[in-house]
Amino acid sequence: MKTLKIWDSATRIFHWALVINIVAAWYTIENRLIELHEIAGHCLIGLLVFRLIWAILGSRTSRFTHFVVQPFAALRYLNKSIRLQAHHQVGHNPAGGWMVIVMMCVLGFQVFSGLLSNDDLGFSGALSDHVSKALSDTFTQLHRYSFNALVTLIWLHLVAVFFYVLIKKDNLIKAMFTGKKTVEQAPVKPLYFAPTSLALLCGLIAGAFSYWLF
Repeated sequence: MKTLKIWDSATRIFHWALVINIVAAWYTIENRLIELHEIAGHCLIGLLVFRLIWAILGSRTSRFTHFVVQPFAALRYLNKSIRLQAHHQVGHNPAGGWMVIVMMCVLGFQVFSGLLSNDDLGFSGALSDHVSKALSDTFTQLHRYSFNALVTLIWLHLVAVFFYVLIKKDNLIKAMFTGKKTVEQAPVKPLYFAPTSLALLCGLIAGAFSYWLF
């Protein structure tokens, strides 16, 4: 078993910032803090845009090309994992990679529908004026439904994470804090880690896009 650095700082900051802003979005809407809810939503937009850019230009383990495999390969891995026959992975495992994709799609729809929503009390999303009131009302309903789907995915994600931590003895939570993980063997080629300056540039682009939508 070898301990390797597998996650760069940008990916780890993105992950925990995403957690914080999802919780903030839930808390603010539950307490009718609509202006703060809007801010949290735009922060999520910026984070998603950053992650999409980083999935192309970022470090090797953060790129879609590293962890997105054919669906049947992911199902085979999931079957082996449940039977405790799957090996520790460098980065996202095949099933976890698809969870990332599905969660980003649902979260993407969540923030998009939020931009088109209204609350009939004077608040409207940044893009709601560009559609009819009826269509905006429809997206308002879809915004609520997609949040329920997002919560379901989060619970599945947590169950999988604790399965790995408690059953497979693969501490994914610690790895997302430290960036390091214990694997059975090092990759044949050294992992590539993108420079911090590139992460900052990508963050500025994503932040500017989110602010432009505000």
